[in-house]
Amino acid sequence: MSISNIMGTSRIALSAYQTAISTTSKNISNVGNPDYVRRRADLGSLISPTSGLAFGEEGNIERLESGFIQRQLWYKTQFVGRHQTDEMVYSQIETVFNEPTSSGLSSMMGEFWNSWNDLANDPDSNTAKAIVKDKGVLLSNTFNQLAIDLQTMQREVGDDVGDTADKVNTLLNEIKTINETMGSGYSYDMADARDAAISKLSKLINISVTENSDHKVNITTGGNTLVPLVSGDFINELEYHVPPFQENYAVELSFSEGGPSSAISGGILGSLLEAQESSIPSYLQQVDALAVAISREVNEVHKSGFNLADVTGLDFFNPDVSGAASMGVHEDIIDDPMLIATSDAASEAGNGNIANTISDLQNDYGINGIKFSDYYNSIISEVGSKVQEASFLRNSQEMVVATLQNHRDSISGVSLDEEMSNLIKYEQAYQAASRMISVADELIQTVLNLI
Repeated sequence: MSISNIMGTSRIALSAYQTAISTTSKNISNVGNPDYVRRRADLGSLISPTSGLAFGEEGNIERLESGFIQRQLWYKTQFVGRHQTDEMVYSQIETVFNEPTSSGLSSMMGEFWNSWNDLANDPDSNTAKAIVKDKGVLLSNTFNQLAIDLQTMQREVGDDVGDTADKVNTLLNEIKTINETMGSGYSYDMADARDAAISKLSKLINISVTENSDHKVNITTGGNTLVPLVSGDFINELEYHVPPFQENYAVELSFSEGGPSSAISGGILGSLLEAQESSIPSYLQQVDALAVAISREVNEVHKSGFNLADVTGLDFFNPDVSGAASMGVHEDIIDDPMLIATSDAASEAGNGNIANTISDLQNDYGINGIKFSDYYNSIISEVGSKVQEASFLRNSQEMVVATLQNHRDSISGVSLDEEMSNLIKYEQAYQAASRMISVADELIQTVLNLI
């Protein structure tokens, strides 16, 4: 081999190992960066006689990743976001019902029925009638507060829907910008930033990701009906409309470039949409139905009875109760508890049959063939079951994601020990290449001195 060949080969080796050292140093500097994907210099291509001295990332430096594991990680992360939010929402609903406590609706219903039983035992007692009125007010107030709390929660979840949609749009625009940049020049740093944005997006909304040969990604959402979100420089943002203030309202979501909002089923946004459109309204409707049924049944019996003044046909609760929010004791009863009917016949002091019948309503199948207490307990049981189910599914999916993350880290994560070992190896090789150039230079000087 001629001296010029030695110089040329040594220069290529010097540049190759300099690239390897630079790549390893970058790995070490990102050891704590969860979004960074480890690089490795391909010395075979770097030291190739045809490689020249212009080293680009592609073809000369490998980005160590598993596309399959990364896509699985994105797919499974949506379930973590979904079940975490489900658990939070149902836990808040459970807190709204506040069971079992002395201030919960179950306790208030029990005290209300018991007050009628006490009145039946002493139907002419002014004190017992005042207590019945007070327990009726407490029961009504508890229903009112339940309605207010559930309506408020629905509005707050609606606000979260809007906030989450904004976050989705921010990430979609970030990915679109990187797609556009990829068209003019590919870099691993941009690929890391893109993957980090997709990872955040996957927790917010259910997505499917594919990558083109030009390194641009296509992102869709939906199941049987796919809605494109990002494709090249195309973007389909989320738009939301907050309706005028009402008792119950849901933030309306749509896509700027078309597509059904029902395509969003996973991630944090999917959970929030279901909560504001289905779960919370469903519980509110059940509470409304219970309030209406109790008011109706009590009023029907009470109107058939007589008070000490032989007045009949009076409602105990407001006659126009349409739900928990409008439930209340009739203002005439509030003003004068002595109007409460206790007797099933006129001019019969000591007759407590009406009070006794109202007390017995608690054992009547007054709502959809179910006792009032059983109907309400079924609501509470369902909420508790939903909390437990969401907690179980969250734990399960977090374990799956943790396993996938460990697999990803074993491929793409930076090991400080491994990188330090490589750094020592590449530095020694770099020093050897430098020594070869020095030797070649000495040979040239020796030859020149001989001339």
